Parts: sequence; C-alpha cells; structure tokens
Amino acid sequence: MNEKIVNPSLQVTSNKQGQALGRKGMATRKRLMDAAERLLKKKSPVELTAVAVAKEAGTSSATFYMYFDDIRDILFSLSELAGSELEEAMAEIDRPWLGTDYEEQALELVEVYFRVWQKHREVLRFRNLEADRGDKTFDKLRMDAYIPELDFLANRILEAAGSKSDMSRGDAYSLASVLHSGLEKLASLNPGIVRKGVGLKRLKAAQARVIAKTIESCHKWGRLPR
Repeated sequence: MNEKIVNPSLQVTSNKQGQALGRKGMATRKRLMDAAERLLKKKSPVELTAVAVAKEAGTSSATFYMYFDDIRDILFSLSELAGSELEEAMAEIDRPWLGTDYEEQALELVEVYFRVWQKHREVLRFRNLEADRGDKTFDKLRMDAYIPELDFLANRILEAAGSKSDMSRGDAYSLASVLHSGLEKLASLNPGIVRKGVGLKRLKAAQARVIAKTIESCHKWGRLPR
C-alpha cells in the first residue's frame, strides 16, 4: 500500500501578502474554499465572484484576496485538492487483485472513484475543461492527477497478465488509458441524467464488469500495434 498523501492545502504556508499562516489563517482559507465549492453546486464557474464566495464564507472580499489572487486561483486550489483526495482514496485500495473475483475488486475501485467525483464533480469538470482549452497549468494539474490513476490500472493489468505474457508496459498503459477514460466519463455525468436512464447502480456495475473482464482476459492477448 502506498504512503498516505499529504493534502496539498496543508502545504500552503503563507498568504498572498507573504504572512505565515497559522491555525486561524488555514481555517479561513479552507472556509473560503468550502464556500466556493458549495456555490459551484448552484452556479457555473463563470458566474462565481470573490464577493459571492466571501459572503458565503461569512467574511469580506478583502479577506478573500489575502488568500487567493482571483476566482481562477481558488478554482485551481480546489482542483489540486480534489486530485489529491482522489489519489489518496485510490492509494488506500492499491493492492494486487488476487483470486478470481475481479469484478468485486473492480467494483470497489468504481465506488471509491465515484465517491470522490461526487464530492468534487464541478471542480474536476472545470479542471478538465480548462485543460482541454489549452491552459497549461490546469493541463499539468490534470496529468499529475492522472498518472497515479493510470498506474493503478496498469499495475493490475500487468499483474493479471503475468511474466510469461507478451503484454508490455506500453500495452498496459494503453489499456489503462481506455479504461480510465470510461471511468472518468461516467463519473462526470450529471446525476439527474443518470437517474433518468438505467440508474447509477447498474452503470457502476457495468463499468466494474468492463474493467474486470479486460483485466481478467489480458493474459490471453498479444502485443498491441505500435
């Protein structure tokens, strides 16, 4: 099992004026971040303002600017936090999938992944949108978060393939990338849309089955073309 990941918000040691952050300062910064994330449940990121966030947090806009440059800055910090929480959650279940019940273990992964996405869906969707729009800082943030997620899946694939398989690390990461894209796409869907369809429980089970069957069968496959 991987070592526990340090929450990135705890690594911030000073405010925008260069003053050291004590317990009160850290609490205020977190209160502003929590307020921004609550507002994102109700409105688009483009509608978010420092004044609104400060009001939601029970403080002033002047206090907001002591901790963040602008709304984009606080959204970046929230994205960093969400990515770290997902990495930490997956690290807690990062172990070889032993035995024959791959589907049960895949479902555990799906449930953990969805739990974090449900909490931070709006933030993570904003992070991905900005990365897709070409923002280099958000793109790096997304890729930094993706690597541990891909590692998790690729390691399960390589373990299941075994040492006698033709599966290369490149093959494993290619398969992991495809599985991950499906997992993320499903987790990012609006819950209201999912409820109108076949339902979240069934979709999670279907996602787990796809992951499980891919990993379970990979020892039979040859090399992917390059």
